[in-house]
Amino acid sequence: MARATSAESAERVDQLQGMILAGQANTACLTYARQTWGVSRSQGYRLLKKAWVQIKDDIDESGIDRQELLSWSIQTLMAAAGQAMQQKNPGAVVSCIRQLDHMTGTGYTSHRGHLRR
Repeated sequence: MARATSAESAERVDQLQGMILAGQANTACLTYARQTWGVSRSQGYRLLKKAWVQIKDDIDESGIDRQELLSWSIQTLMAAAGQAMQQKNPGAVVSCIRQLDHMTGTGYTSHRGHLRR
């Protein structure tokens, strides 16, 4: 297969960025890249990494106050956990709590010396 041009690579990164922002998992994005464009696994990861860098750069350029964003995210997750409890959905409650732990580093694994990646 012929090498992609710079424009094609940029378009691919944009597509992956859109998939990430739509909530697709990294593995789903990688599978899409490999099946759609016929790229190798390592090339798929390079494109995915560029998409994540592009997302970070977009956030940095927007001037969003990270403390404000974190506060809003915590409040939203707590509200979602409350709604999940009312709906008797323990899986969703655990997911919200796990995400809060990941964002704030205040959970059990944070105090036991476990690395979270």
